[in-house]
Amino acid sequence: MNIAKSMTKLSLMALGMLLLVTPFVQTAVAQQEEETYGMVVFLRGSEFFNWAYAGMVDAAAAIGPHIKTELQGPAEWDASLQARAIDQLVARGLDGIVATAGDAETMIPSIDRAISRGMPVITFDSDAPDSDRLAFVGTNNYQAGFQAGLTVAEWLGDDARVGVSLFPGPTHIRARVDGFRDALLQAAPGAQIVAEVNDEGSVSQAETAITAMLQANPQINVIFASHGNPGPGAAAAVRNLGLQDSVDIMGFDFGAPVLELIQNGEIRATVGQNPYLMGYMGLLLAHSARHQTDVPLFGEFGPHPGLIDTGVQILYVDDIEPFLNPPSF
Repeated sequence: MNIAKSMTKLSLMALGMLLLVTPFVQTAVAQQEEETYGMVVFLRGSEFFNWAYAGMVDAAAAIGPHIKTELQGPAEWDASLQARAIDQLVARGLDGIVATAGDAETMIPSIDRAISRGMPVITFDSDAPDSDRLAFVGTNNYQAGFQAGLTVAEWLGDDARVGVSLFPGPTHIRARVDGFRDALLQAAPGAQIVAEVNDEGSVSQAETAITAMLQANPQINVIFASHGNPGPGAAAAVRNLGLQDSVDIMGFDFGAPVLELIQNGEIRATVGQNPYLMGYMGLLLAHSARHQTDVPLFGEFGPHPGLIDTGVQILYVDDIEPFLNPPSF
Protein backbone atom coordinates (compact mmCIF):
# COMPACT_ATOMS: atom_id res chain seq x y z
CA MET A 1 0.00 0.00 0.00
CA ASN A 2 1.46 3.37 -1.06
CA ILE A 3 1.11 6.04 1.63
CA ALA A 4 1.07 8.95 -0.82
CA LYS A 5 -1.62 7.29 -2.92
CA SER A 6 -3.73 6.35 0.07
CA MET A 7 -3.49 9.82 1.60
CA THR A 8 -4.32 11.41 -1.77
CA LYS A 9 -7.47 9.29 -2.03
CA LEU A 10 -8.33 10.26 1.54
CA SER A 11 -7.75 13.92 0.78
CA LEU A 12 -10.01 13.78 -2.27
CA MET A 13 -12.75 12.09 -0.28
CA ALA A 14 -12.53 14.66 2.50
CA LEU A 15 -12.41 17.55 0.03
CA GLY A 16 -15.56 16.20 -1.58
CA MET A 17 -17.26 16.35 1.81
CA LEU A 18 -16.08 19.94 2.21
CA LEU A 19 -17.50 20.97 -1.14
CA LEU A 20 -20.83 19.36 -0.28
CA VAL A 21 -21.25 21.30 2.95
CA THR A 22 -19.45 24.53 2.07
CA PRO A 23 -20.50 25.82 -1.36
CA PHE A 24 -18.95 29.16 -0.48
CA VAL A 25 -15.38 27.79 -0.67
CA GLN A 26 -14.85 28.82 -4.30
CA THR A 27 -15.80 32.40 -3.41
CA ALA A 28 -13.44 32.38 -0.42
CA VAL A 29 -10.60 31.08 -2.56
CA ALA A 30 -11.27 33.66 -5.24
CA GLN A 31 -10.99 36.48 -2.71
CA GLN A 32 -7.67 35.09 -1.45
CA GLU A 33 -7.98 36.68 1.98
CA GLU A 34 -5.34 35.05 4.16
CA GLU A 35 -6.65 33.00 7.09
CA THR A 36 -4.68 31.24 9.83
CA TYR A 37 -5.81 28.22 11.82
CA GLY A 38 -3.98 26.72 14.77
CA MET A 39 -3.77 23.15 15.98
CA VAL A 40 -3.20 22.80 19.73
CA VAL A 41 -1.99 19.43 21.02
CA PHE A 42 -1.06 18.20 24.49
CA LEU A 43 2.14 16.41 23.44
CA ARG A 44 3.96 18.24 20.70
CA GLY A 45 6.37 16.04 18.77
CA SER A 46 4.36 12.82 19.15
CA GLU A 47 3.93 10.78 16.00
CA PHE A 48 0.17 10.67 16.49
CA PHE A 49 -0.19 14.44 16.51
CA ASN A 50 2.29 14.84 13.67
CA TRP A 51 0.00 12.64 11.58
CA ALA A 52 -2.93 14.83 12.63
CA TYR A 53 -1.11 18.03 11.73
CA ALA A 54 -0.10 16.56 8.37
CA GLY A 55 -3.79 16.08 7.66
CA MET A 56 -4.50 19.67 8.66
CA VAL A 57 -1.73 20.97 6.39
CA ASP A 58 -3.05 18.97 3.44
CA ALA A 59 -6.60 20.18 4.03
CA ALA A 60 -5.38 23.78 4.04
CA ALA A 61 -3.56 23.20 0.76
CA ALA A 62 -6.70 21.67 -0.76
CA ILE A 63 -8.73 24.77 0.10
CA GLY A 64 -6.14 27.20 -1.22
CA PRO A 65 -2.77 28.87 -0.64
CA HIS A 66 -4.40 31.64 1.40
CA ILE A 67 -5.07 29.15 4.24
CA LYS A 68 -2.19 29.03 6.72
CA THR A 69 -1.72 26.67 9.66
CA GLU A 70 0.46 26.45 12.74
CA LEU A 71 1.10 23.80 15.38
CA GLN A 72 1.11 24.76 19.07
CA GLY A 73 1.19 22.98 22.40
CA PRO A 74 3.57 21.78 25.12
CA ALA A 75 6.23 19.10 24.65
CA GLU A 76 5.01 17.45 27.84
CA TRP A 77 1.52 16.41 28.85
CA ASP A 78 0.32 19.54 30.65
CA ALA A 79 -3.26 20.61 30.01
CA SER A 80 -2.72 24.00 31.68
CA LEU A 81 0.01 24.83 29.16
CA GLN A 82 -2.27 23.64 26.40
CA ALA A 83 -5.07 25.90 27.64
CA ARG A 84 -2.61 28.79 27.70
CA ALA A 85 -1.70 28.06 24.08
CA ILE A 86 -5.37 28.39 23.13
CA ASP A 87 -5.61 31.70 25.01
CA GLN A 88 -2.59 33.00 23.11
CA LEU A 89 -4.12 32.08 19.75
CA VAL A 90 -7.34 33.81 20.77
CA ALA A 91 -5.39 36.94 21.72
CA ARG A 92 -3.72 36.90 18.31
CA GLY A 93 -7.10 36.69 16.59
CA LEU A 94 -6.63 33.52 14.57
CA ASP A 95 -9.47 32.38 12.35
CA GLY A 96 -10.04 29.05 14.08
CA ILE A 97 -8.59 26.39 16.36
CA VAL A 98 -8.43 22.61 16.12
CA ALA A 99 -7.55 21.22 19.56
CA THR A 100 -7.29 17.96 21.42
CA ALA A 101 -8.16 18.07 25.12
CA GLY A 102 -5.38 16.78 27.34
CA ASP A 103 -7.77 17.31 30.23
CA ALA A 104 -11.29 18.38 29.39
CA GLU A 105 -12.05 20.31 32.58
CA THR A 106 -8.84 22.32 32.36
CA MET A 107 -9.52 23.21 28.74
CA ILE A 108 -13.15 24.31 29.04
CA PRO A 109 -12.59 27.98 30.06
CA SER A 110 -10.14 28.61 27.21
CA ILE A 111 -12.33 26.90 24.63
CA ASP A 112 -15.38 28.82 25.80
CA ARG A 113 -13.51 32.15 25.67
CA ALA A 114 -12.56 31.46 22.06
CA ILE A 115 -16.14 30.65 21.12
CA SER A 116 -17.47 33.74 22.91
CA ARG A 117 -15.17 35.86 20.76
CA GLY A 118 -16.44 34.32 17.55
CA MET A 119 -13.49 31.99 17.00
CA PRO A 120 -14.55 28.45 15.99
CA VAL A 121 -13.04 25.62 18.01
CA ILE A 122 -13.15 22.02 16.78
CA THR A 123 -11.92 19.31 19.13
CA PHE A 124 -10.31 16.13 17.85
CA ASP A 125 -8.98 12.87 19.31
CA SER A 126 -9.83 13.74 22.94
CA ASP A 127 -13.04 15.71 23.40
CA ALA A 128 -14.22 18.40 25.83
CA PRO A 129 -17.96 17.72 25.44
CA ASP A 130 -19.04 20.06 28.25
CA SER A 131 -17.38 23.02 26.57
CA ASP A 132 -18.91 25.20 23.85
CA ARG A 133 -16.73 23.61 21.17
CA LEU A 134 -18.58 23.36 17.86
CA ALA A 135 -17.78 19.79 16.85
CA PHE A 136 -15.68 16.74 17.63
CA VAL A 137 -13.67 14.76 15.09
CA GLY A 138 -12.18 11.50 16.25
CA THR A 139 -12.47 7.89 17.15
CA ASN A 140 -15.57 6.38 18.66
CA ASN A 141 -13.55 4.84 21.45
CA TYR A 142 -16.19 2.36 22.49
CA GLN A 143 -16.33 1.05 18.91
CA ALA A 144 -12.53 0.97 18.75
CA GLY A 145 -12.45 -1.27 21.82
CA PHE A 146 -15.33 -3.28 20.40
CA GLN A 147 -13.33 -4.05 17.24
CA ALA A 148 -10.37 -5.13 19.36
CA GLY A 149 -12.63 -7.42 21.40
CA LEU A 150 -14.12 -9.02 18.30
CA THR A 151 -10.63 -9.64 16.96
CA VAL A 152 -9.41 -11.29 20.16
CA ALA A 153 -12.53 -13.46 20.09
CA GLU A 154 -11.58 -14.51 16.56
CA TRP A 155 -8.06 -15.36 17.74
CA LEU A 156 -8.91 -17.45 20.79
CA GLY A 157 -12.68 -17.83 21.10
CA ASP A 158 -13.93 -19.09 24.45
CA ASP A 159 -10.36 -19.90 25.47
CA ALA A 160 -9.39 -16.22 25.67
CA ARG A 161 -8.11 -15.24 29.11
CA VAL A 162 -7.38 -11.54 28.96
CA GLY A 163 -5.26 -9.12 30.94
CA VAL A 164 -6.03 -5.45 30.32
CA SER A 165 -3.60 -2.56 30.71
CA LEU A 166 -5.08 0.93 31.22
CA PHE A 167 -4.81 4.01 33.34
CA PRO A 168 -7.81 5.37 35.23
CA GLY A 169 -9.23 8.82 34.66
CA PRO A 170 -9.56 9.48 30.90
CA THR A 171 -13.06 8.61 29.78
CA HIS A 172 -11.89 7.53 26.33
CA ILE A 173 -9.67 4.82 27.86
CA ARG A 174 -12.58 3.49 29.89
CA ALA A 175 -14.80 3.51 26.81
CA ARG A 176 -12.25 1.40 24.92
CA VAL A 177 -12.11 -1.16 27.72
CA ASP A 178 -15.90 -1.27 28.01
CA GLY A 179 -16.24 -1.81 24.27
CA PHE A 180 -13.57 -4.50 24.34
CA ARG A 181 -15.31 -6.38 27.15
CA ASP A 182 -18.75 -6.18 25.55
CA ALA A 183 -17.53 -7.44 22.18
CA LEU A 184 -15.37 -10.21 23.61
CA LEU A 185 -18.12 -11.65 25.79
CA GLN A 186 -20.75 -11.32 23.07
CA ALA A 187 -18.61 -13.13 20.51
CA ALA A 188 -17.05 -15.62 22.93
CA PRO A 189 -19.24 -16.08 26.06
CA GLY A 190 -16.72 -18.46 27.58
CA ALA A 191 -13.88 -15.94 27.42
CA GLN A 192 -12.78 -14.09 30.54
CA ILE A 193 -11.15 -10.82 31.44
CA VAL A 194 -8.93 -12.05 34.24
CA ALA A 195 -7.33 -8.82 35.47
CA GLU A 196 -6.84 -5.11 34.82
CA VAL A 197 -3.69 -3.20 35.75
CA ASN A 198 -2.89 0.50 36.00
CA ASP A 199 0.02 1.34 33.70
CA GLU A 200 -0.04 5.05 34.70
CA GLY A 201 0.33 5.98 31.03
CA SER A 202 3.96 4.85 31.04
CA VAL A 203 5.79 2.15 29.07
CA SER A 204 8.04 1.31 32.02
CA GLN A 205 5.17 1.14 34.49
CA ALA A 206 3.21 -0.98 32.02
CA GLU A 207 6.10 -3.44 31.86
CA THR A 208 6.22 -3.66 35.67
CA ALA A 209 2.46 -3.95 36.15
CA ILE A 210 1.94 -6.46 33.33
CA THR A 211 4.85 -8.60 34.51
CA ALA A 212 3.23 -8.83 37.95
CA MET A 213 -0.16 -9.52 36.38
CA LEU A 214 1.20 -12.40 34.29
CA GLN A 215 3.03 -13.89 37.25
CA ALA A 216 -0.10 -13.75 39.40
CA ASN A 217 -2.39 -15.03 36.64
CA PRO A 218 -0.58 -17.64 34.54
CA GLN A 219 -3.80 -18.47 32.68
CA ILE A 220 -3.66 -15.13 30.80
CA ASN A 221 -3.04 -15.78 27.11
CA VAL A 222 -3.73 -12.35 25.61
CA ILE A 223 -3.13 -8.75 26.68
CA PHE A 224 -5.22 -5.80 25.53
CA ALA A 225 -3.25 -2.53 25.60
CA SER A 226 -5.90 0.20 25.76
CA HIS A 227 -3.60 2.99 24.54
CA GLY A 228 -0.22 3.39 22.85
CA ASN A 229 2.23 2.93 25.73
CA PRO A 230 1.29 -0.46 27.27
CA GLY A 231 1.86 -2.32 23.99
CA PRO A 232 5.66 -2.02 24.19
CA GLY A 233 5.48 -2.55 27.96
CA ALA A 234 3.48 -5.73 27.46
CA ALA A 235 5.94 -6.99 24.86
CA ALA A 236 8.83 -6.43 27.28
CA ALA A 237 6.97 -8.23 30.08
CA VAL A 238 6.13 -11.20 27.88
CA ARG A 239 9.69 -11.34 26.60
CA ASN A 240 11.19 -11.17 30.09
CA LEU A 241 9.01 -14.05 31.25
CA GLY A 242 9.65 -16.16 28.15
CA LEU A 243 5.96 -16.27 27.21
CA GLN A 244 6.22 -15.23 23.56
CA ASP A 245 4.64 -18.47 22.36
CA SER A 246 1.73 -18.41 24.79
CA VAL A 247 0.61 -14.76 25.15
CA ASP A 248 -0.75 -12.62 22.30
CA ILE A 249 -0.82 -8.82 22.46
CA MET A 250 -3.42 -6.49 20.96
CA GLY A 251 -1.88 -3.04 20.85
CA PHE A 252 -3.33 0.42 20.28
CA ASP A 253 -2.18 3.07 17.79
CA PHE A 254 0.82 2.84 15.46
CA GLY A 255 3.74 4.64 17.00
CA ALA A 256 7.18 3.46 15.89
CA PRO A 257 7.77 1.14 18.90
CA VAL A 258 4.44 -0.62 18.28
CA LEU A 259 5.15 -1.01 14.56
CA GLU A 260 8.63 -2.42 15.24
CA LEU A 261 7.14 -4.97 17.62
CA ILE A 262 4.53 -5.96 15.05
CA GLN A 263 7.28 -6.40 12.48
CA ASN A 264 9.25 -8.76 14.74
CA GLY A 265 6.14 -10.66 15.82
CA GLU A 266 5.97 -9.56 19.46
CA ILE A 267 2.70 -7.66 19.03
CA ARG A 268 0.17 -9.57 16.97
CA ALA A 269 -1.94 -6.58 15.86
CA THR A 270 -2.87 -3.05 16.87
CA VAL A 271 -5.95 -0.85 16.75
CA GLY A 272 -5.11 1.82 14.21
CA GLN A 273 -6.86 5.16 14.64
CA ASN A 274 -6.83 7.72 11.83
CA PRO A 275 -5.16 10.89 13.16
CA TYR A 276 -4.49 12.14 9.62
CA LEU A 277 -8.22 12.26 8.91
CA MET A 278 -8.84 13.89 12.31
CA GLY A 279 -6.57 16.78 11.35
CA TYR A 280 -7.90 16.94 7.79
CA MET A 281 -11.55 17.06 8.75
CA GLY A 282 -10.84 19.27 11.77
CA LEU A 283 -9.47 21.99 9.51
CA LEU A 284 -12.34 21.62 7.05
CA LEU A 285 -14.87 22.00 9.85
CA ALA A 286 -13.08 25.00 11.37
CA HIS A 287 -12.96 26.65 7.95
CA SER A 288 -16.62 25.87 7.32
CA ALA A 289 -17.60 27.32 10.70
CA ARG A 290 -15.55 30.45 10.01
CA HIS A 291 -17.68 31.25 6.95
CA GLN A 292 -21.34 32.06 7.46
CA THR A 293 -23.81 31.26 4.69
CA ASP A 294 -27.20 32.62 3.71
CA VAL A 295 -28.86 29.72 5.52
CA PRO A 296 -28.57 30.43 9.29
CA LEU A 297 -28.61 26.85 10.49
CA PHE A 298 -25.92 27.18 13.16
CA GLY A 299 -26.28 30.59 14.74
CA GLU A 300 -23.27 32.85 14.40
CA PHE A 301 -21.06 30.14 12.87
CA GLY A 302 -21.16 28.58 9.43
CA PRO A 303 -22.31 25.03 8.62
CA HIS A 304 -20.64 22.17 10.42
CA PRO A 305 -21.75 18.73 11.64
CA GLY A 306 -21.32 18.20 15.36
CA LEU A 307 -19.53 14.85 15.13
CA ILE A 308 -17.33 12.98 12.67
CA ASP A 309 -16.21 9.44 13.51
CA THR A 310 -12.88 8.82 11.79
CA GLY A 311 -12.98 5.05 12.42
CA VAL A 312 -10.34 2.43 13.17
CA GLN A 313 -8.67 -0.51 11.47
CA ILE A 314 -7.05 -3.56 13.02
CA LEU A 315 -3.50 -3.48 11.64
CA TYR A 316 -1.43 -6.63 11.15
CA VAL A 317 2.11 -6.88 9.86
CA ASP A 318 0.94 -6.71 6.23
CA ASP A 319 -0.95 -3.47 6.88
CA ILE A 320 1.67 -1.27 8.52
CA GLU A 321 3.94 -0.20 5.65
CA PRO A 322 2.14 3.14 5.03
CA PHE A 323 2.83 4.20 8.62
CA LEU A 324 6.52 3.36 8.89
CA ASN A 325 7.68 6.85 7.92
CA PRO A 326 5.65 9.33 10.00
CA PRO A 327 5.77 13.06 9.23
CA SER A 328 7.75 15.39 11.47
CA PHE A 329 7.24 19.05 12.31
